[in-house]
Amino acid sequence: MIYEYVIVVLDQTLPSAMNQGGNIPFSKSTANLLDMAAFQLLWTGKTKCFYDTCTFPRKGIFANLKRSDRLMAIDLLERLEIPLVSLPEPFTKNPGLTQSMKNTLTQLTLFGYYSEWTGYGSTRLDRPDFRCIEYFPIGWIQTNYPGPAFGYRNMRGFY
Repeated sequence: MIYEYVIVVLDQTLPSAMNQGGNIPFSKSTANLLDMAAFQLLWTGKTKCFYDTCTFPRKGIFANLKRSDRLMAIDLLERLEIPLVSLPEPFTKNPGLTQSMKNTLTQLTLFGYYSEWTGYGSTRLDRPDFRCIEYFPIGWIQTNYPGPAFGYRNMRGFY
């Protein structure tokens, strides 16, 4: 469910990339960026396919890597050890944006987990003014956040 949050935020707050076929959502460009990093990792021989057949039954190369290999692929991006001209738009020849995606993806994942996003349930993909909390989010429970309290102005303290 958190992946949906990351996709929604990437597509709603960051510009789409232009190509011959029209606009490409930023989440799709980011997924392609991660797949290129995974391909680079495989090509350099630093890892092998997670699946024996290497047919990539999931949607992309990155998704088929082990967790530790995914981190190595993301580190390749951060260190710019991948040919920038081979990256999808808008990352092509844009080292700053490419490097910043590691932090962006990490932050969005944490924001999605610890925000009210998971509590929206079936309304989570609706426009913000149509979302409603259907149940208490797991991140709120884990952090002992009591939830919104309208008109409550006193500090609740630190845990």
